[in-house]
Amino acid sequence: MDFYIVDAFSKKPFGGNAAGVVLYENLSPEMMQKLAAELKFSETAFIKRLNASTYSIRFFTPTNEIDLCGHATLASFIALKQGGHITGNGTYLMKTEKDMLPISVLDDFIMMEQASPIIRETLSPTETELLANIFNIPVNEIGDITYNLVPQVASTGVFDIMLPVKSKEVLENLNIDFSKLAEFSKDKNVIGVHAFTLDCDGHTACCRNFAPLYGIDEEPATGTSNGALTFYLYMNKVIKDLNVSYTFLQGEKMGRPSVIVSQLCGEDKIKVLIGGSCCVLSKGRLNL
Repeated sequence: MDFYIVDAFSKKPFGGNAAGVVLYENLSPEMMQKLAAELKFSETAFIKRLNASTYSIRFFTPTNEIDLCGHATLASFIALKQGGHITGNGTYLMKTEKDMLPISVLDDFIMMEQASPIIRETLSPTETELLANIFNIPVNEIGDITYNLVPQVASTGVFDIMLPVKSKEVLENLNIDFSKLAEFSKDKNVIGVHAFTLDCDGHTACCRNFAPLYGIDEEPATGTSNGALTFYLYMNKVIKDLNVSYTFLQGEKMGRPSVIVSQLCGEDKIKVLIGGSCCVLSKGRLNL
């Protein structure tokens, strides 16, 4: 089986978010989980060709299977292109466990349509105070100095808590109790928390993502979370324009800066697109 390591949301090696990509024909979910645990990337994608333009992909963290992963999707299609499995630029289809999503390939830039966006709920004041304690910040640092933003649970494929903080200084100095965050995430039935601030020169927002419940204390680029954040900002009237590009900066604190590009399209039914550049770091064979 061919195996790739790809840095997604970065044009250069050792930036962005690294993903494992495995191309397989016959592999059990149990073996996929064991491989993901062995490889230790935040997510590993397992690709099976269905036809010339359609690929089934499953995503595993070191501890669990998840419904969708943005950076591993981008990594998958760059690996397919670099390996000669798809040729030229164009649009392909990705079949996940729940959706059939179009993926656009343009040289080393991949753009994916995400699952239908939704805001599931707003955290109560008690839950917000508990979250502030978990992140060791004063509760009055949650929000924004210009907009009336509160923590909400949002999804474009997997659910995360969108956590606004008022400054980049607060974002950079978060001190998280990961065991309590894992427990809180389990109680709220979410993957984790996507913390962000609008205090971010040159970008729509600066972000950090935490998912200890799924074995990921922090990761440097999260496509699904930034897709959900784009929709959250639209629904909260921070961004208003459709069919334009928004950019999100993530991973600076981890020394792996990542730029995630998003777009909103449609009027009656909003769709969220997420994209970025990718860099193939290595290719090999798995002896299974």
